[in-house]
Amino acid sequence: MLATCRKGLRFSAALAAVHLCAYALADEVGDVYGGISYSQTTAKDESSRNLGTYKPTTLGVGLSVVAAPNLALDGYVFAALDDSTRALTATSSMTVNAQEGYGFNLRPYVSLSPTWSVYAKLGRQYGTQETTIRRIAGTITTSTNYAHTIYGVGLSHNLDARWGVGADYTRAKRIPSEQTSTSLISIGLRYKF
Repeated sequence: MLATCRKGLRFSAALAAVHLCAYALADEVGDVYGGISYSQTTAKDESSRNLGTYKPTTLGVGLSVVAAPNLALDGYVFAALDDSTRALTATSSMTVNAQEGYGFNLRPYVSLSPTWSVYAKLGRQYGTQETTIRRIAGTITTSTNYAHTIYGVGLSHNLDARWGVGADYTRAKRIPSEQTSTSLISIGLRYKF
């Protein structure tokens, strides 16, 4: 029985140490993070023309500040990394390039353990997209500015007290005049200043 009590005390001490570590790694109001992310957009044309699905990629950098307990405010900029091209017919193709943009999110989060947390995000994203259609008769390039409400969910992992990684899935709310549904998968690395 004494051995069982000692094991129980060791387990309690280990559990207390885990809780202390969780407290030490917990975000405090005013904490600032910087990050870099790689994102792949999936833009699916849902018009009667059925121009297909395009997957351009972007690279982004951002800052995040813990504004309230379990709530962060994110700001970021992004730029084109790679475009996406699809053949429309035997003699024509279309290329989509997510040029550049910026955005802001509210990001509520909940810690699952000292190293793992889940989060949601809601915000606005502004950007420019370039579309190029190539035909035998010539090439037509158009540039479009957009402003979308975005929402999503993600999972993050603390590597240590300063570094962390995360992955999330985001959708853009489509306005009635748009004929494209857009979603985004991102992975990133962050640093606590």
